[in-house]
Amino acid sequence: MNSIIGQKVKRIDGYEKVTGKAVYGDDLKFPGMLHAAVRYADIPAGKITRLETDAAANIPGVKAIALHSDIPGSDKVGPIRQDYLPIVKDEVFFTGDVLAVVAAETKEIAYQATEAIQVTYEEFEPVCNLEEAVKPESRLVHPEYKSNIMVHYPLIKGDIRKGFSESDKVIERTYRTGYQEHTYIEPESVTAVPDPSTNGFKIYGSIQNPYTTRKVVAIFMGLKLNQVNVIQSTLGGSFGGKDDIVSNMACRAAILVYKTEKPVKLTYTRENSMRESYKRHPYIMKYKAGFTKTGKLKAMQINILAECGAYSSQTFFVTWRSVVQATGPYQIENVQT
Repeated sequence: MNSIIGQKVKRIDGYEKVTGKAVYGDDLKFPGMLHAAVRYADIPAGKITRLETDAAANIPGVKAIALHSDIPGSDKVGPIRQDYLPIVKDEVFFTGDVLAVVAAETKEIAYQATEAIQVTYEEFEPVCNLEEAVKPESRLVHPEYKSNIMVHYPLIKGDIRKGFSESDKVIERTYRTGYQEHTYIEPESVTAVPDPSTNGFKIYGSIQNPYTTRKVVAIFMGLKLNQVNVIQSTLGGSFGGKDDIVSNMACRAAILVYKTEKPVKLTYTRENSMRESYKRHPYIMKYKAGFTKTGKLKAMQINILAECGAYSSQTFFVTWRSVVQATGPYQIENVQT
């Protein structure tokens, strides 16, 4: 019987990478391709009271500006819960929100145009503290939901009271972790191309989850799934980070294709990437553990708060994993979360 244990495994993608033949998202070029840039919010929370694009539209080389009012399908998308707006309407929820997206002949012109878009706001007090956010009196980040608590996964195994009563020692600790940026070497890049064969789009780029991207673009553009074809480029790192942000970028590129009928590339700078991309969740974890004199864990009570930021993103999945893995590799008879 053949076994790979102890054997060398060939990196089949290594040759293309070390010889420079690998094609990454920003390497792609199409005839007549335009370049896109986004106009971010200037504040973390508030109402948009004025959005003026005339000066930007009059810059030579600017071909289109897409706003919320241009969205042909659903304005809200997401990998699990549809609560994210690739282009916001009249309210901003964090400084990574996009108010407008520009297509121009060059990246430089596109960036110049975004800087010419004038916005005024009615500012809100942002909700930034995790422990304050879960209080009933806290301002609702999204008023359409009844609470800032997105999801709770209760887990009960055995009898937690019995487990602690049988323990010789009980300790309680609180642990905190900060958020982490994925910091992949390659910033995100997406190119949308009109596809006459489906009256839809081909989406190319540094895409971690092509099926999610296809679904999200179809929802946003009001299309059927078979009208969106996603082709992955070589990824310059992802680590879980190039999922919904790339899908949202694909929506913005697609709407510019819709307006211009030309291919549109949207490549982020490192500043764009860090400003908008979702991060690893910060956690507050309170553990109460009971064990015997011989070191056997008898009971564990765990309270975990995870900060998801302005939108749900991957929170439903990430926090579920946090619950089922909260006791680590240990077999414990009595558990409560």
